[in-house]
Amino acid sequence: MIDTQELIEALHYIKKFRNQVFIIKFSGEILLDENVLESIATDLVLLHDVGIRPVVMHGAGTLISSNMEKMGLEPRFIRGERVTDERTLDVVVGCLHRVNNKIIDKINHNTAIASDTATAVGLTGGLFKAKRKRKELGYVGDVVDVNSKLIYDLIGCGYIPVILPVGIDEEGNLLNINADIATGELAKALDVTKIILLTNVGGVLGRDGRLIGRLTVSETRDLIKNKVATKGMIPKLESSVNAISEGVERIHIVRAGKHAILGELLTEEGTGTMITK
Repeated sequence: MIDTQELIEALHYIKKFRNQVFIIKFSGEILLDENVLESIATDLVLLHDVGIRPVVMHGAGTLISSNMEKMGLEPRFIRGERVTDERTLDVVVGCLHRVNNKIIDKINHNTAIASDTATAVGLTGGLFKAKRKRKELGYVGDVVDVNSKLIYDLIGCGYIPVILPVGIDEEGNLLNINADIATGELAKALDVTKIILLTNVGGVLGRDGRLIGRLTVSETRDLIKNKVATKGMIPKLESSVNAISEGVERIHIVRAGKHAILGELLTEEGTGTMITK
């Protein structure tokens, strides 16, 4: 395990990514571990300090499901996407705002470790224009447009955007967007070099249960087609294929742990699964 000081000393390697935009996406499960969340916040501040422009996307899956169950609502999913009726939508939006505030607070309390001040700001409505997806999913949206100028303006002023995946349709209705899918659409709208998806598993697993270190787009499609990838991994892989087809160079799917972001960037091979063209 590389300690914090060793990682700081190794940041000269990461500087080759200076001025490049990275999207860091993580799920609500990660927020259950305060130490991991603290480490992620530290990594984000350090990336910003060496000139990388991180953009954060997050979900709140565990918190949403827990709150739904307390209200007597049953969480249901279709191919990894949450079925969202009106009551569920209220829970989704409320939980996402709670998570967003927590992430912003963690990042902004870690700025003292950096020479360059990084301030996290939350983004909700107005970023994603969306349309209703399949009828059986309810209030779930597909992204039709992204306000990329807003993101560029923020990162140009030195901010770290922290985005929750909610869209607005033409009638002004809120729509729940799967965070992995929103990440892929955001990457298409921005000039993104890398996407790092932090998960509660080590990466993409093969049929034998072993970690797959590298995947091409073609191999990734085969995993979906042959149903090796299931549940929440499906939207991750589908959005990854989509993003790479639009110019993203590499996507990393890694387990969230101590300094998982910096650890993934310090070597060519990384620690989880890397998807390339």
